[in-house]
Amino acid sequence: MSGKFVKETDEEQAARRRFLKHASVLLGAGLAAPAAARAAQGEVVDISRIPVDGMGTLNFSGEPIVILHRSKSTIATLEHHQSNLADPNSSQSQQPGFADNPYRSKVPEWLVMVNICTHTGCRTHYEQRMEGGAGGFYCYCHGSRYDAAGRVYNGMPAPWNMEIPDYEIDVKRKRIHLIRAQRPRIAY
Repeated sequence: MSGKFVKETDEEQAARRRFLKHASVLLGAGLAAPAAARAAQGEVVDISRIPVDGMGTLNFSGEPIVILHRSKSTIATLEHHQSNLADPNSSQSQQPGFADNPYRSKVPEWLVMVNICTHTGCRTHYEQRMEGGAGGFYCYCHGSRYDAAGRVYNGMPAPWNMEIPDYEIDVKRKRIHLIRAQRPRIAY
């Protein structure tokens, strides 16, 4: 091979630029694919240590998620106080189709919910016994109250029930798989 440099023609330079451009796009797509796959996978949460009427919390996709292990008595109250709720059937609230029931969950014993008050976006607190003896969520900022399924009571500042994220549950193995949302968020 000779030690002389050969000047590329304009056509050769354009072909080299096209090759480098396509190669960088393909390389970028190859690096982004595993990250996209990880994002689509979501997060698996071990729920084996959450006692009955106990709760676990975590941060998932930048949102506070609450996982509530409801007792049989708590579940029973969800079916009997619907006249006190602003939207008992969650017809105006953001939730997946599987949550179209009084429990707003796949399994009545387990509530998985975004813990953000729909009034101004504050975090709520769970109280095992609220007015009427049932447990529920309370927002200290402006007084909004929700039942143990995250449904807002009548006359509260909050306009909607709290959001239910997409998830899968394996009751036997005591795991919940949170799935990353690909949808727009409600602005509070």
